[in-house]
Amino acid sequence: MINYNKYMTVRMLHQYIKLSESYIYKKVSSNTIPHIKVNRSTLFDKDIIDHWLANGCEMREDLPQLIKL
Repeated sequence: MINYNKYMTVRMLHQYIKLSESYIYKKVSSNTIPHIKVNRSTLFDKDIIDHWLANGCEMREDLPQLIKL
């Protein structure tokens, strides 16, 4: 079961980090933002996004791997 308090949609992430939804989709498309796909939905783990932001929005080896559902 997905904990929806921990995971954000693109719209929620847009509101959280103040980047446009289209820019977030570009980052997802280029695989430069940590995300998971659940059916047709793209979700973002808030803790991992916080870590990603703290690392200057760079994907680093030390980011925990998201579990594919």
